[in-house]
Amino acid sequence: MKILITTSGTGSRLGNLTKYTNKTLLRVGNKLTINHIIDHYPQNSEFIITLGYFGNFVKQYLNLCYPNYNFTFVNVDKFKGPGSSLGYSLYQTKNIIKEPFIFHCCDSIITDKFDISKLKNNTFFVYKPTKKNYNMNNLYSTIISKNDKDILKINKKGYPEFDYIYIGISFIKNFKMFFNILEDLIKKNTFKNSLSDIHVAQEILKKNSFNYLLVKNWYDMGTMVNFNNCNNEIKCDYNILQKENESISFVNNKVIKFFYNKTINKNRIIRSKNLKKLIPKIINYSDNFHIMEYIDSKPISEIYNEPFLISKLLNWAKKNLWIENKNTENFKNICFKFYYNKTINRIQDGFKNNKFIDYSKINGIDIGSIDNLIKKIDFNKLSDSKPYNFHGDFILDNILKKNEKFILIDWRQDFGGDLNRGDIYYDFAKLRHNIILNHKNIKNGLFTLITKHDNECIIDLKCNYYLINQLNDFEKFILKNHFNLKKIKILTALIWINMSSLHKYPLSNFLFNFGKYNLYLESLK
Repeated sequence: MKILITTSGTGSRLGNLTKYTNKTLLRVGNKLTINHIIDHYPQNSEFIITLGYFGNFVKQYLNLCYPNYNFTFVNVDKFKGPGSSLGYSLYQTKNIIKEPFIFHCCDSIITDKFDISKLKNNTFFVYKPTKKNYNMNNLYSTIISKNDKDILKINKKGYPEFDYIYIGISFIKNFKMFFNILEDLIKKNTFKNSLSDIHVAQEILKKNSFNYLLVKNWYDMGTMVNFNNCNNEIKCDYNILQKENESISFVNNKVIKFFYNKTINKNRIIRSKNLKKLIPKIINYSDNFHIMEYIDSKPISEIYNEPFLISKLLNWAKKNLWIENKNTENFKNICFKFYYNKTINRIQDGFKNNKFIDYSKINGIDIGSIDNLIKKIDFNKLSDSKPYNFHGDFILDNILKKNEKFILIDWRQDFGGDLNRGDIYYDFAKLRHNIILNHKNIKNGLFTLITKHDNECIIDLKCNYYLINQLNDFEKFILKNHFNLKKIKILTALIWINMSSLHKYPLSNFLFNFGKYNLYLESLK
């Protein structure tokens, strides 16, 4: 059977979440929305996918994720602005669909199992609201039932009397009638940009019967509120921070990474050849995605029962990862730009976007402005490092441990534009940052910033007891191997300042002032 999925819309109700990607490529639980839809149907189905807004991303992902599935992609020229509508996108498939089909809108997820081969008549998939959310008729089209299977009336949004809401999934038996009515409505410019499958179904109901099928487990991820609710219900098994310009999904024992910037993806692939057996195997890739083998193991951020874990990691990395590169040409200049230029640009971006407040007094100490603190740092000395092979984001969440072997994931695509050389001190600082500022604790809101006056605040952070206890082991390794601990601490503070502009308020404000506070403490020594 043909399954029609319209992914052409802009997903504007999801705000910045769809700034860099299509809404079907947003993660819900362990996998992306489009996975939840595709996986609901038999593999031998023929999937008709309309493409528009970031349609190339959708096509790349489906071809990589489901190489043995049958996809037909239909490009929609009008997917936003005048003349665009769900109805217009549906109409673009008229010459392809010559049989009864299922239409599944791209923001509707169901977990009920149905045998679609038993559908014999036009059928709407519907949901019964509870008393708590009974006003859902203001957001969705609804139906009035004739009996336990037939529809008496199909209502537009906001109609006060109804029995069930329509969830955007339907079986269309009278496919010729469907497309003929749709064509007529488009020619008449009826409903303009709001034209949808509902308008067509209302006309079909005047001539033919429509059944309904009750769905018990349904999730709508089409708005910001519903998307968040959806993720609260369908849990992710992994501790992952949501990002606007990249994502990760877990499908069929594969890990799939997406990058809006295809250069980043390309360089990750190139760097994977340098890191070789230290990382999971790259199975396949496209311009904006790459697929890795899934490693059934925990990140070391979730291992609490192994003594001296940080020491074991550092000694392993010294032997296997941090190999000195003899090519020192221009490396100091690369480090300077990476530390100084990036820090200045990130601070400017943060102020421009109102991400933080530059408190001059933190935890009762007068520390001055961020400008004065930056001026006190000797960036030339900070940039005077030897080049090494590197990870680039050497944090606990990016390191797996299986048996006695460490496996690196989510490596950085370059260091200041250099794919082969990096600063070992940056890896050290990223690890120290993550021991102190554990991502799971941040995700759970275990940080505070309290404003006392316009220029004064109090900051505090709840740390992971098991990890913070291993800071001594970290420092012992650094000193034993003759590395500069003060330099690492300064870089750690700069990492927090640089991170701040990448996050939303209030986390951005906390990170900026937490980094600033620690930078001041190091400047005293």
